[in-house]
Amino acid sequence: MSTTAAEVTVSAAAATAVATKCHMFKIEGFKRIKTMYGNGRSIDSCGFEAAGRTWRIQFFPDGNRVENAGFVSLVLKLDDNDDANAAAAGNDDVLVEFRFSLVCHPDKPASRAYSKTCTTTFNKKARKALGCCQFIRRDELERSDYLRDDCLAVRCDIAVVNNPVDVKEQAAKAHDLERLGVVCDCKDDACKSHHLRVALSFREALVKLFLGCFHL
Repeated sequence: MSTTAAEVTVSAAAATAVATKCHMFKIEGFKRIKTMYGNGRSIDSCGFEAAGRTWRIQFFPDGNRVENAGFVSLVLKLDDNDDANAAAAGNDDVLVEFRFSLVCHPDKPASRAYSKTCTTTFNKKARKALGCCQFIRRDELERSDYLRDDCLAVRCDIAVVNNPVDVKEQAAKAHDLERLGVVCDCKDDACKSHHLRVALSFREALVKLFLGCFHL
């Protein structure tokens, strides 16, 4: 079955980020904090805003659950309690992509990067928090270059994704036609340009099909 450029239509679905944010959470006095906050207990960052919602980073020095003891857990929490727009936001689902990273000291880059990315849907009632339960072993963190002078820093990059996905009609482009196999066999550049016009008349399409200028 042969197809001409005039018979090709294109629509595109795109999941675009409606808001992005970067927040750094500094932990100072790690030795004391790990003693004060045992397994299952976290120290939380200040709230920061992204896409009209309030978020916090939860830092668990000895894991967020019993099975994660000995690890540092990092959790992103949806916390609209302090948000003036919480009532307007309601309980709508929020699709979020976020990445936790340990921040290097400027004068000595670490030999190994620690970074983990998650994508999930947050909801004020059903799912308010999610993260990396075994982000890094605590003893490994204590030996690393990320902990210096009893201090470290965690970076959280967050992107709130538009939901539902936008679907828009687009004009057929040359690379779209090429991917579909609707390629002009002519060597003349002017002819190719003429064939790739979207608004071809029905008569032109029949002539091109008859002459075999396109193949599928």
